[in-house]
Amino acid sequence: MKPLRLILAAGILILCIVILGSCKGHGSDSREVSSDPSVSGEGGFPIRYCPKWQPQAQFAGFYMALEKGFYTQYGLDVQVQKLLPSTEAIDSLLTGSLDIIHIDLLGAILANSEKTRLVNIGQISQRNAMLLIAKKSPKMNSLADFEGKKLGIWRSSSNLITEAFLKEKDISMQLVPIDWSINLFLQGAVDVINAMRYNEYHHMLQAGLKEEDLLIIDLHEMGCRIPDGGLYVRPEFYAEHPEQCKAFLQGTLDGWLYAFSHPEETVDVVIAQMHKAKIRANRAHQTWMLDGMKKNVMPSAAEMGILKREDYQRALKLLQQEMDFPRDMSYEEFYPNGAK
Repeated sequence: MKPLRLILAAGILILCIVILGSCKGHGSDSREVSSDPSVSGEGGFPIRYCPKWQPQAQFAGFYMALEKGFYTQYGLDVQVQKLLPSTEAIDSLLTGSLDIIHIDLLGAILANSEKTRLVNIGQISQRNAMLLIAKKSPKMNSLADFEGKKLGIWRSSSNLITEAFLKEKDISMQLVPIDWSINLFLQGAVDVINAMRYNEYHHMLQAGLKEEDLLIIDLHEMGCRIPDGGLYVRPEFYAEHPEQCKAFLQGTLDGWLYAFSHPEETVDVVIAQMHKAKIRANRAHQTWMLDGMKKNVMPSAAEMGILKREDYQRALKLLQQEMDFPRDMSYEEFYPNGAK
């Protein structure tokens, strides 16, 4: 009987260990995620980050921060999550499935229409790179000629700045949703298309269009000086982990500084990320994009990562006047670093 008792006792002990191990992995503060281990640091505080778009040089700073171990140096284990549309990324952030998302300033402010649900911890883009482009013709020579024409506009929150700009200028157009392609414009199916200077505009030049044959409306030069993408978290996450938020921003900025100082190496890393995602890579275009991002991310070293008060107030005013945003949310509430 003694051996039987020993066997039973051993079995009970093993069962307890299994149960305890299972409970430990599923506590209320569990941060288990499904991420790409090739773009995740080892150890450190886990940060679940969702990029704004597919791999390309627009996000070179993030890739270089991962590649060179900058996040790890700041004590972070950054886990890059599957790409989500802006609205879904916000939903995932609010339910706690993500920690940091990268979305446009106007979309982030609009997400706070009822109460403050997300806050800015760092402004990556310092200017608006949006263009409205048409082919010049006798009937297409100025912004006023856009009236009533067909506009190819993206199916994402990145279109908010275009819509707000057109309302401000009192120009009515037929909106044709597009999926980040210039094909309809090249084929003449739309008269005007929204494009980023560092991205789609260069695709047009590569497709054979000449700058002198295009009517280019630069929203920034037209006074719509509202920056694009920034980093956002829930207010509760920022309150609980301010140092980790600061570390993520600093690691990202270090990545951008490295990218701008080592463009050839950076383009190599970007192209490798694109190939991993099974996206066709054009080295000349990624080089153009990286150079364009330098103008957006680092107009000066002192501005990097900062959401300027005047930029926020300009964006808030535009949404209040043109898109009926109902709140007068303070700069300090939206951008906690601004209160320091």
